[in-house]
Amino acid sequence: MDAAISAAIGEIATRSLSLLIDKYLKPATPSKDDMMQRLQWMLLRVRLTVEEAEGRCITNQAMLQQLRILRKVMYKGYYMLDTFICHVPEQEKDTKIHGVSRSLSLSKFSPAKRSAGSKYSTENLEQMVESLDITIAGMSELVIFLRNYPPMFRQPYNTYLIMEKCMFGRQIEMERVVNFLLHEEPPSHCNFGVLPIVGPGKVGKTTLVEHVCRDERVRNHFSHVIFLSDDDLRQEQQLKIRDGSRIKHKRGDSDEENFLVIIELVGDINMGPWRKLLSASQSTIPRGSKVIVTHQSENIINFGTTQALYLNFLSREAYWYFFKALVFGSADPEEQPRLASIAMAIFDECLDQDVYKAFAGPFIFLHKTARGLKSSGNVQNWNRILACFKDNMRQNEPGFSKSLSHCRGNNDHIFLQRIVDSTQYCVVHNHDRIALVNEEAPKITLHGILDGTVNGIPHGKFDILVWESHLPPYHKYIYSCQILKSDFKVTRNNQGQKRKISS
Repeated sequence: MDAAISAAIGEIATRSLSLLIDKYLKPATPSKDDMMQRLQWMLLRVRLTVEEAEGRCITNQAMLQQLRILRKVMYKGYYMLDTFICHVPEQEKDTKIHGVSRSLSLSKFSPAKRSAGSKYSTENLEQMVESLDITIAGMSELVIFLRNYPPMFRQPYNTYLIMEKCMFGRQIEMERVVNFLLHEEPPSHCNFGVLPIVGPGKVGKTTLVEHVCRDERVRNHFSHVIFLSDDDLRQEQQLKIRDGSRIKHKRGDSDEENFLVIIELVGDINMGPWRKLLSASQSTIPRGSKVIVTHQSENIINFGTTQALYLNFLSREAYWYFFKALVFGSADPEEQPRLASIAMAIFDECLDQDVYKAFAGPFIFLHKTARGLKSSGNVQNWNRILACFKDNMRQNEPGFSKSLSHCRGNNDHIFLQRIVDSTQYCVVHNHDRIALVNEEAPKITLHGILDGTVNGIPHGKFDILVWESHLPPYHKYIYSCQILKSDFKVTRNNQGQKRKISS
């Protein structure tokens, strides 16, 4: 009996001691709200460093690689934080801690929150905080070295002003191209070095090259900047490199000549035109010149004298950072939690539909969507836009039975529901053309068609201006479209819910 009592007392003492140790000696696990608040502060520190670095002319490749890592972690962190904010459960919002961002207090009608749930778990949040800890620890050296590089421009007071006027997310790629152009080639049988740039359509190859050609370092280095198309190479007559119509820039005080030749190839690749250029180069392209050739196919890497540059679409997190800055501008999304939640739902709908990537590219479509949201900044209108995106996804699904008169479902066009009239669709044919330099673009825009600000829409097919780029080379993208009416009409049942029936 005494042994049993002693054992029981010993067990109670052991458990009590364990409880005291757990309570007072082991560090308490931080709550999710605490981790989110810490994540916000850490992201702010990284963002300040990234924006400072982006405003400086960095040429060191190791620093550029470190900047790439910082950007990647920052984009992922902000996307994760905003995703958590947009999926906060009701019970957590009702009992939220005031020290955490105001954006936790989302509306009960948050469309993003009505989805299947957050993409990330609390464990993902802990891992992101740990990753940022490591990133910030290694960031001090970059901050010190940044002082050795001069600012490229006066920094605007807000990030969105940079995004409106500058190429987003391609600083590292641009510096690599510039380094290649300014680097002296070793003696060889060829007069010039060749850099192939490979990437899918709408990824931004032309925009990157145009920015490189406008860089002062490049313009001061080359006497001529010349643009050639594959049509120039396929012509039967002799290639005339010095044709004035192809010269885009000429340095006035050039004593010696060296060319930068840009060749944009489309369609099938064959070696015939390239041999033609090599032959012409022996007499027409001075030694020390450089050539940049762009195409969607990896076959052009055989043309290069250096490693090819591959351009890929940016990450989802990077596109969200870009989109959020354009939508809210200088305003704080935390002051408008309902709109922030809807904006993320619209963004997810847009990125989840690959048809937009093939149609105009992520940058163009996100930019147009952001403009549409900014011009109608209230919850009701944004919910209507979200509903249109969801309907567009159904209409553009492969094999979906289209409910539109006189229209067959195929891959030659996409369906965009009009915001002003949900029974009408703008059917845009998926073949664009770029307006000529002196060509006047159509007055009717895609934005005007969708939101109803255009009066007198023509019957049948007509041309519309889908996008006029605000960045070099300032292309105007023209598509053909027509307005079709749905064969369904919208009714309401006794509960007031909408339903579609065949007309």
